Amino acid sequence: MKKNIGILFLCFFLSQSFFAQNLVSAEIQSSSTLKINASTNLLKFELRQNDKELSKGKLKIETTTFHNKTYLTQNQLSVMVKSFTSNNFIALREFFKLLKSDSYPVLQVQINFVEPLLISEKGQKYIGNALISMTITGVTKQYSIPITLKSNGNIFILDGNKKLNIRDFGLYPKPKMMGLVIINEWIDIDFHIVYKIKSEEDSVKP
Repeated sequence: MKKNIGILFLCFFLSQSFFAQNLVSAEIQSSSTLKINASTNLLKFELRQNDKELSKGKLKIETTTFHNKTYLTQNQLSVMVKSFTSNNFIALREFFKLLKSDSYPVLQVQINFVEPLLISEKGQKYIGNALISMTITGVTKQYSIPITLKSNGNIFILDGNKKLNIRDFGLYPKPKMMGLVIINEWIDIDFHIVYKIKSEEDSVKP
């Protein structure tokens, strides 16, 4: 099943709005975006996750809050590598090769915990960190990602950015065109996730 990496971070909101051991459902909206910004020694390029793929599926997640940290159960999610698109066909093709998309078609992401740091006076903006485990080509690494969450009724907008080195996953870009083109090992992951969230109690109401 295709699910979006951004949904992992809904637990940040949950840590503010629900008590321990609560079951909620969340649905990604079509206005969400997930981008990877990369570059070579000659140019920059952008890879974008298909918004139709991002908006697929609904999750039911149980959360537990302990010592100001929120943990999740059954939260390992998947992102299909080949659902990324780009206006730079050559860069997209090389991206698929680099991530060995034929052998490893799915990126896996799992939340460990989230920890809120700051809440605005109106209680509509949250800032915190999420500790996640990310698996690419069978290699798993942990990262702390700063996140910002804004709320408007039951609609929540999640923004975050993380700079990663793909060598962390044992991936080493090979020079192209007889060494004239060199892919930068650093990439920026940028996400803007819009989702609707409900408690299970609200979901079963007629």
